[in-house]
Amino acid sequence: MRNAGAPEESAPGRDGREAGTTTSRPTPLALISDAVAGGKLRGVAETAAHALGCPVVIAIPALGPPAIVPEGSVDESTAAAISAHAERTVAGEPPDPSPTAAHEAVPVRIADQVVGIVAAVITTEDPRASVETRDRHAWLQAAATAASVAALISESQVSSAPMGTGAEILAELSVGAPEDLPELLVRARRAGVELRGGAVALAARRSPAPGGRNETTVRPAEQLAGRLPAEPALVAVTGPGRLRALVPLPPAADGAIALADALRSDGWTVEQSAPRRDPSLLCLALREAELLGDLKASGALASGQEETYRLLIRVLLRDFEELETLREQTIGPVVAYDARHGTELLATLRAFLVHDGSTTETADAMRLHRHTVGYRLARVHDVSGLSPYGSTGRERLGLGLKAEQIITVAHKIT
Repeated sequence: MRNAGAPEESAPGRDGREAGTTTSRPTPLALISDAVAGGKLRGVAETAAHALGCPVVIAIPALGPPAIVPEGSVDESTAAAISAHAERTVAGEPPDPSPTAAHEAVPVRIADQVVGIVAAVITTEDPRASVETRDRHAWLQAAATAASVAALISESQVSSAPMGTGAEILAELSVGAPEDLPELLVRARRAGVELRGGAVALAARRSPAPGGRNETTVRPAEQLAGRLPAEPALVAVTGPGRLRALVPLPPAADGAIALADALRSDGWTVEQSAPRRDPSLLCLALREAELLGDLKASGALASGQEETYRLLIRVLLRDFEELETLREQTIGPVVAYDARHGTELLATLRAFLVHDGSTTETADAMRLHRHTVGYRLARVHDVSGLSPYGSTGRERLGLGLKAEQIITVAHKIT
């Protein structure tokens, strides 16, 4: 006979979880109710994944990258295949007949329009995926309904909030990756620019007009926009004589060229980033274009060396310490020697490289005797271990100088 004071034992449920009174398991109806109450897409995916005992992916292309729960449970190739499945479903095309992983998916609809999919990633090795097929389909249908509700609420919240102008969006991206990428993509789309496929960034500068007054201090961005091409782009004047822009991919090449040409014809100097196809990296595209523009303005960006600077800027954006290491392992000892002894070895090296390794031209530019230049370059070799006369040493020292210039400019605009 059971002790009246003892808790009742829980019997295992059909899905292997405890089915006692202390266990609370969500229902498909509760999933929809949570979405109506303001739940987000990730919350929908979390509830569905918990109920099904397998990873769940909600892919709505218009809202950016898919929501994957548990995080990291789906490898990149599977996530890409499901995202591609979602794109094809939205476009009304048949699914890929050979997906990389077995998954069951149902469409997400808003009214009569298919906007994405909810997919359960099933593997026979996963002991948790014990929900019967009929129940799994019911959960996926409920998750799809909840996802459509969450997407609608997200859209309505964005549309009821003050409209994010191009200037505001660009300002947010200029300080780093957005906290809510799907929301930013929606705002950009409402501003007429689709950034899901990535973009190219432009950074432009304009010299002051005669008399010292810069026209961009009195001409608003709206007036400037009337002078630019009609291709979709986010464009903003960010200060006296400064402008930034994002031109969406694909195919940004023609749009970016047209915008850059129009700006140049209006008196601007323009630098362009490499394309970034991942919208979460648009902040790096803006940073790259800004750094290139500032390097050119400082006189450091020599003609014909743009690609080298681009590569080093990408190193900086990926790993700042790696670029600092390059600087320290090349010109670092020379900088330290100059600081200790009051010499100008680094300035002499810089002039020597600018004049393509000509000792005579370097001496003329610095108003030194040619033998003095030779002595200083010999000291550079002694101090750094790299010869300015050898191709390898000259190349490494040149990279170190470029790294120094990029780091200096980066600190100024941080």
